Amino acid sequence: MKRLASSIRSQLLAWLLIPILTLWLVGAVLTYVMAINFATDAYDNALLDSARTLIARLRFDPDRVGVELSPEAQAIFKESQKDKFFYQVIGPSGTIRAGDTNIPAPTLDDLNGTDAEPDFRYDKIDNEDVRVALVSVKVPHKKDQRVLIQIAETLRGRQELTNQISIWVVVPQLILIFLAAAAVYIGVKRGLAPLRSVQEGVARRTRWDLSPLSMDGAPLEVHPLVTAINDLLNRIRDDIDAQHRFVANAAHQLRTPLAGLKTQTEFALRQKEPDELRDALKQVQAGADRATHLVNQLLALATVEPGAFRSTQLKELDLNSIAREATLDLVPQALKRGIDLGFDGSDKPATVHGDTLALRELASNLIDNAVRYTQAGGKVTVNVLVNGAVELRVDDNGPGIPEEERERVFERFYRVLGSGVSGSGLGLAIVREIAQSHQADVTLDDGPGGSGTTVAIKFPPPGSF
Repeated sequence: MKRLASSIRSQLLAWLLIPILTLWLVGAVLTYVMAINFATDAYDNALLDSARTLIARLRFDPDRVGVELSPEAQAIFKESQKDKFFYQVIGPSGTIRAGDTNIPAPTLDDLNGTDAEPDFRYDKIDNEDVRVALVSVKVPHKKDQRVLIQIAETLRGRQELTNQISIWVVVPQLILIFLAAAAVYIGVKRGLAPLRSVQEGVARRTRWDLSPLSMDGAPLEVHPLVTAINDLLNRIRDDIDAQHRFVANAAHQLRTPLAGLKTQTEFALRQKEPDELRDALKQVQAGADRATHLVNQLLALATVEPGAFRSTQLKELDLNSIAREATLDLVPQALKRGIDLGFDGSDKPATVHGDTLALRELASNLIDNAVRYTQAGGKVTVNVLVNGAVELRVDDNGPGIPEEERERVFERFYRVLGSGVSGSGLGLAIVREIAQSHQADVTLDDGPGGSGTTVAIKFPPPGSF
């Protein structure tokens, strides 16, 4: 499932504001619960005061219990602007001696707690919720008899007080939340402003401007990003420079063989004798072969330019099989010149981490270069060695390469003077490019016995690549 893209600003605002709003909601719930408890305690104390006032009006006669409460006193006692007020006096026999008869009678559970403390409960009177206070009073001179006082009140005042407390606490908090959100938004906007300057610096560039981005004004957290962009620009610049060099070199190198082909073709067209025409066509064929070899080398070089490989394309390969196949392909060329071309593989698996086509090109160029520059009747041996690292080595007994020339032969289009061999000067350059892309080391030394040349490619173990 594709994830939706989101901006850094929205993520920062979400991670900052959502916790703040969550804390506010938790605080609002706690405030409401505390307001309920505060209103309940306050109104319960008022109910208890009313019960004590009623107890002070009790009159105990030998035969009955009564309440001295005139109609005017009852009106004052039950007066309330918000709630309905009820009271009830229950004698020792369980009969109602005074007050309202619609208050629900207490249950046994309610009576269990009346000896020490007043009992409070929620109940209903005429389908309206009420809070009931139950107080037990001992009858003088009759310790086994009790009078029960029930005082009930509706819940409107309690709810109104709870709402007022919640509003007066929660609303200021909400205002502070909005002010904090505004401060966070402004802070995030100002904090991300340097990113916009980096964005504008990239947007203003032309496609040819690959100079590094400036770190001036960029926050420390953005420095790794700017560094990564600059590294990418450097790699792109290197790739473009390599392409420009390749195009320039290709144009320069192809101009000569193509001009030669044209001259040889014109010469062949002027010939009238079959033998002379055949000789001219042989020259055309030789020139075409040289041009074909040059084009193939140029194309091979283009495929191994820096950045041509990705680590995801590389896999574990057996260098034995790759070198063996490359050697077999060049056997016909070696036989034409009477060169003894041999292969000596390793008994152990020669596992390397690489690209099949690139390593095949490396081995072919290495062997082809040795066959070309070794005199007729010479010897070329291809070795694969495994001793911790994997090594591909090509030995020949040719004329060798002077020590002062050994570094230059890896340059593109460079050929050792006086060798008498036609070539493109790209073989060893291709070898080095492929070796470097596989993190392998290339060394060039004297051949066995001090004559000829040995070129060795040492690959790192597969796990270290």
